[in-house]
Parts: sequence; C-alpha cells; structure tokens
Amino acid sequence: MHLVVCAKQIPDPETPPSAFRIEGTAVVPAPGISPVLSPFDAQAAEAALRIKEAAGDTKVTVISMGKESAQAAIKQVLLAGDIVVGVGNIYACESLFEARIHPNTAARRVSRVRYERLALAIQRILSAAIEQGGSTLRDFIGADGVSGYFQQSYSVYDREGEPCMQCDAPIRRIVQGQRSTFYCGHCQR
Repeated sequence: MHLVVCAKQIPDPETPPSAFRIEGTAVVPAPGISPVLSPFDAQAAEAALRIKEAAGDTKVTVISMGKESAQAAIKQVLLAGDIVVGVGNIYACESLFEARIHPNTAARRVSRVRYERLALAIQRILSAAIEQGGSTLRDFIGADGVSGYFQQSYSVYDREGEPCMQCDAPIRRIVQGQRSTFYCGHCQR
C-alpha cells in the first residue's frame, strides 16, 4: 500500500516574526528555521504513519501543497513556498529544467514521480549554488566579500534565444507573476 498525504507547510507559530522575511509572495525563514505542517495536516501525516506501522509494508509520501495553489502554474507554486520554502526565481527555472517540467504546468497535473524528480532537482540545484557561492547578479557580493559564480552554470536562466544545452532548441522566455521564466520548449513538457 502507498499512502500519499497532501499537506501545507506554514511558518512555525512559536517562531518570532523577526525570524522571517517576505520574498515576493513567499514567507522565507532565516537560516536554521524550518517550516512546519499545519496542525491538521500533521495529524493526517501521523495517522498515515500509524497505518504504516500497523500494515508493515506500507510506503508514506507527504507532498506539501495548498489547495489554492493546485490550479496555479508549478513555477508560481515554487515561488510561493507551497511545496518548498526558499526557492527563488533563478533556482525555480533551473530546477524545473532539470526535472523536465514545463513552468506553466498546473501544480495539480504534476505526477508524484515528477514531484519526486523535482524535489531531487531542487536539492541538487540549491546544493550546487551554495557550493559555488550563489548567483551574482549586478553588484551583489556575499558576506565574505566574494562574488558567487553559479550563474556560469545556468542551463536556462537568462539564456533567452541561446541553444538548449540538451537539445539545441532555443531557450524561451515568458513572464509569470511579473518574473521572467526561462525554459526549453522541447525538453520541458
């Protein structure tokens, strides 16, 4: 048996408001602060885990997504923080490319397998960005005074009209929620 619990992450009510900042439409916690499941969703996840313990060979997957975001495009959902908190515009574009998901796909139409692929892509992209000091746009430098260089490994972001590194189709640009979205129309469907 495979149980899937759809849940929504919320800021931890016991965390002081000063530990969060607003980034676009997302509430982003300070480093070291993790969001929590809403109390009702936490109960559902706990119930699924109890069923898993009783049944033995049961797999439980928790997908964090709010009902209001299910109709929205997956890129917008990523930026809103309903699936994962802290994925900004650049990393959303890059993660969707790596997971081969078109940015306009409705979040409710993304299969569990594709969500799993997206989760791995987000982890890989964010880890690579951290290792490379992030992305330096214009005059930004890190706290250590060093510029990041992750932008040198962009697959799609800010590459409109350039050939896709996978298939040579031109990288396209659309605007979603007043933000530029870059993608490959051939690789991302």
